Amino acid sequence: MHEMSYIVRLVNQAMEQVEKKNPIHVNSVHIEVGEMTGLEPFYLLKYYPIAVKNTRLEGSKLEITEVPVEALCHSCQTLFHPTKEFQYLCPHCGGGQATIRRGREFVLDHIAMEVND
Repeated sequence: MHEMSYIVRLVNQAMEQVEKKNPIHVNSVHIEVGEMTGLEPFYLLKYYPIAVKNTRLEGSKLEITEVPVEALCHSCQTLFHPTKEFQYLCPHCGGGQATIRRGREFVLDHIAMEVND
């Protein structure tokens, strides 16, 4: 399960931001996970408490926004969600050439924390 390596990388990124802000408390860490990453939110949520144990993120909640795949058809410029039903072709024109625009991301979106003013 590669989810743990992603969580460790995420925790390292979040800790860098937390150290810069020096918050009183970290409430939650918000991430975006693309459909094409193959990552299972269940496992990300399962491993998060393990990865943040004994850090300033301990006790915070992991919030996940799943990002669907979005492709841009080269033929008709339609944005679409590739599906098995359409054999991953453009549902508007049937074109087979497309560029994936979204759905591959694994990014730290933001951290909700309480800071001293």
